[in-house]
Amino acid sequence: MRHRKLKLTILLLMVGLGIYPALAAGGGAGEPVETAQRAKRRAAPARYDERDYSHFKHSVASHQQQACDACHKFPSANWKTVRKGDAAFPDVTDYPQHASCLPCHRQQFFSGAVPTICSNCHTNPSPRNSERFPFPSLRAAFDASKKGAGAVSEYRVYFPHDKHESLFNSEKPGDKSAVCANCHQTYQPQGDSDDEYLTRPPKGLAETAFWLKKGAYKTAPPGHQACFSCHSEDMTPASKDCGVCHKLMPAAYTAAQRQPHADFDPKLATAMGISDRTDLDKWSRREAGKFRHEWFSHAELSCQDCHKPDAINTTDPKGPTVQVLSCGGDGSGCHVTPTAKDGGVLNLEVEQKRASASFQCTKCHVQLGKQAMPESHLKAIAAMKDKK
Repeated sequence: MRHRKLKLTILLLMVGLGIYPALAAGGGAGEPVETAQRAKRRAAPARYDERDYSHFKHSVASHQQQACDACHKFPSANWKTVRKGDAAFPDVTDYPQHASCLPCHRQQFFSGAVPTICSNCHTNPSPRNSERFPFPSLRAAFDASKKGAGAVSEYRVYFPHDKHESLFNSEKPGDKSAVCANCHQTYQPQGDSDDEYLTRPPKGLAETAFWLKKGAYKTAPPGHQACFSCHSEDMTPASKDCGVCHKLMPAAYTAAQRQPHADFDPKLATAMGISDRTDLDKWSRREAGKFRHEWFSHAELSCQDCHKPDAINTTDPKGPTVQVLSCGGDGSGCHVTPTAKDGGVLNLEVEQKRASASFQCTKCHVQLGKQAMPESHLKAIAAMKDKK
């Protein structure tokens, strides 16, 4: 009787400590005893596995702690084949090899028949298909790929215009626009064509309605080719010094970049049939809406009449904005005049906006003109009055 009471006391004690359920679940002689608390911790998924491994993020703390060349090897083994003949140059043109990923991601590499993590690089992950997406440095091929469609880089490129301006010799001394043309050309120009629109507009398009025209944007070097023509291994920064030019943006940057500017209407772009990646990127960031670089009056201007290259911060997520003062408020009187009677477009729009809050400014804006008139526009007019 006393022996039975002792057994019952021990059993109750084990239940109270959470040991008995572990034994009942299969723990036998010689196996370590597992408490309920330990079993709960063991069964809970690790926080590390809660990440979305289908989208690689450089912004993850553990990735930021590594040097660029811990994963990216310069040059990639395929640099001579992805660009042909004279177009080939030493470059990072492929994703990191498995050896760069396995030390940290072995668990994700062996999680299921088709591990999610493989989709970062591979078009159709399987033991028999090792094909990869084009690497982002191959811009034309990458933009045309499934991975490139809608992709937003976590990086902004740092480019100090003031340090490069003197390096480009212009055939026209004193013409700074010729210097800019070394890297920036008019995109999809109208040239001698009679058709000024990118796609055919509907018949009877209202004068104030927007339809994207040719020659609205300027290009920028899309890859490393223009840079590496000078920045070889013998020049500082060298072509392998990734972090000097590529600046990682805050984690919220990519999410914000996916939200287009207020002057961009995705439905309107679809209606126009605009699918070109460059057009959509530049329009959605409002690098230009109704402004056309190619229009004859604009083409006669120097780039520096509107842009201040030395002050451009290329790492600013908002991009190289142009102040309304560049439209005539600096004293040139193109679109900003002392009074509306003098013919200034901005003056006319301001007067109509003041007369009716529902008036939409359409001379320069697509959607943004629905909003209240910004203070900068009123100050530009006031500045012209002071100069009169």
